[in-house]
Amino acid sequence: MYNFKGQLAIVFLIIYFLAFILSLSCSTVLELIQQKETGKKFNMMKAVGITLTYNLVPIMVLSLVWSIIWFILVVLKALVKNKNNNSDEENAENVARTLAGDSDGSLFSFSLDVLIKSVRMIAFLIIPAFAWENMGIRQSFVRGYEILKQRSSEFIAGFTLSLALEFVIFLPAGIMFYLSNKGMVFPDWSWFVCIFYIGLAWSYSIYLEQMFAAELYLWQMAYEKEFEKSLKNKTPWPKFEEVRRPSIVDNIPDLNP
Repeated sequence: MYNFKGQLAIVFLIIYFLAFILSLSCSTVLELIQQKETGKKFNMMKAVGITLTYNLVPIMVLSLVWSIIWFILVVLKALVKNKNNNSDEENAENVARTLAGDSDGSLFSFSLDVLIKSVRMIAFLIIPAFAWENMGIRQSFVRGYEILKQRSSEFIAGFTLSLALEFVIFLPAGIMFYLSNKGMVFPDWSWFVCIFYIGLAWSYSIYLEQMFAAELYLWQMAYEKEFEKSLKNKTPWPKFEEVRRPSIVDNIPDLNP
């Protein structure tokens, strides 16, 4: 129904909507974590309220930058995609393949998927700057970049672990796709179950990425506190790995002054 430019515009709007929703959800989760890490009780209404007021403008700007990069990578992936194993028929199987990422198995396609994931995790590393430290959007980008640069080894380790867990989580769906490519016919109801499972798996993988970014940010804040103490007391500077790694599941309020 639309020409090429119209199709690109629709795809960009969809990607922006996804980036915006993911940023909103991440902000809400961070506000809940802040409540816990300052010794307060969980208050979902307050977390949502802060997200939709104080954090809304930074979220909109971040989502725009994020969606532009995401859009470029998706277009590149679509241009090089090999469709010899799939058809454009509208059925449950193709819907499941699309939701699962619809990769053609090539190294270039996998590299683009990795880039999309890394950009998403970097975005999750920027959000705590304005959600927890009330920074402006420009300061938040700088803060997220500085943490990424200083803690690149920890970020890569967490990213690799997240990628491995994602592989395990999506393995059942991948087995179905493999068997289908080999000629096995599955009933339609099984593909609807697969779609539901992929939705849960994707949501859980996003949750893991958010939690990793939040804990890394907390860890950096804890290190900076210890570093300031060492300067004040004129003691040797601590190493990052020597600082206790904060956890969002313990009862220690790591965001208290």
